[in-house]
Amino acid sequence: MRNNKMKNITDIVEKSQFAEIAKRGLFLSELNRKLQDTFPPQFKGRFRVANIRDGVLHCEVQNAMLRQAILFRRTELLGLVQQAFPEVQQLALKINPELASL
Repeated sequence: MRNNKMKNITDIVEKSQFAEIAKRGLFLSELNRKLQDTFPPQFKGRFRVANIRDGVLHCEVQNAMLRQAILFRRTELLGLVQQAFPEVQQLALKINPELASL
């Protein structure tokens, strides 16, 4: 039997790749919650933040009509996003019909 030094499980988890994934997931979840509260009421619950990378906020929307409504108000909504996250320069929207069932 090998004599191994006891390791604190918290240290292992905090330094693992899974910790970074979990932190990223929590960050995106919090960002989604903030944007749901910030965006106008007609958009609330009808979109979801998918990712934020290289100055682009990637969101999923329920349908093409909602996508067009957001694109129509893109400048206004981007300004709302930039109040909390100034590094965001663009909005990218993808249609995900599965959001309608949530």
